[in-house]
Amino acid sequence: MVDRKSLVVYFRNPKAIKKLAEFGEIKYYTKKGKYAILYLNKEDQSKVTEKLLKLKLVRRVEESLFENKEYQLEFDVK
Repeated sequence: MVDRKSLVVYFRNPKAIKKLAEFGEIKYYTKKGKYAILYLNKEDQSKVTEKLLKLKLVRRVEESLFENKEYQLEFDVK
């Protein structure tokens, strides 16, 4: 099984969505909020982040905190 990582990519223009699809799998995007959630292989994360930051349409790239243990939600169902 391949380890996956999610990135939050903030863009300037919705035209960037087509370009982002070349780097990984887009799971969610919003034109109004101008960001997208991009899934990719964990070993490719640093290379892809550098390439994304070089694009003029991309404002910033953040690592998603969803996988972080501190931000995991646990529900006790009884």
